[in-house]
Amino acid sequence: MREGNSGRGEKTGSSDKGRFFMVQAKRYLFYEIRLKALALMLSLMLWFSMTYVGESKMGFLVPLSFENLGKGMIMRETDTRNVMITVNGPLAALKNLKADDIKVSLNLSRVREGRQIISIRKWDVIVPSGLKVEDARPDYVVVELDKLVEKHLRIIVKLDKRWANTYEVASWYPAYAEVEGPRELLEKETVLETLPVNGNFTRQQEVLNIPLDAKSLEARRVAPATARVILRRIGR
Repeated sequence: MREGNSGRGEKTGSSDKGRFFMVQAKRYLFYEIRLKALALMLSLMLWFSMTYVGESKMGFLVPLSFENLGKGMIMRETDTRNVMITVNGPLAALKNLKADDIKVSLNLSRVREGRQIISIRKWDVIVPSGLKVEDARPDYVVVELDKLVEKHLRIIVKLDKRWANTYEVASWYPAYAEVEGPRELLEKETVLETLPVNGNFTRQQEVLNIPLDAKSLEARRVAPATARVILRRIGR
């Protein structure tokens, strides 16, 4: 009888140990799942903060624009056309940012004629909301302004050398053109040439509309823009 009771006691002890082991295993596994879930949550939070909350810097090459040029003035030259703009802000905003989203506009309303240095300041740079301008390089630009004047120049027809011994200029119209451009370039000019008259000429008389060549004068306006030229074959 004692031996029988002892056997049942051993079986009961083994069963209790088994249940204890299962309970501990379940607790361990549940703890591990919670730990892994917490680790995953922390990883997601870190990724989110780095992607959408963290800040960074990016540089963009942005074209310069000019506004409020004084009446009767013309800008002849600028030493640079683009500026490197460094922008600071959230990565979420920077990753889709393009150079076209940034504007650099300089106010010329107080700039006088001649060569002038204009500073490029942070408030001259316009960026989307939520972003900050860190830097602009170069931080200045040199521009050359001049008075805008109008002048009547006598038109001269320029015949291409290819036809110099075959055709002569019989007539052209009009005799004068009105040119609007920088005073420095126009004040000493008295004539305005056409582009060289050229083509596949075969007839006794050729009638052509030839553009006026005002490129070297940096003209804003030329009126008319062409001259009507009549060529006549020589010796017939």
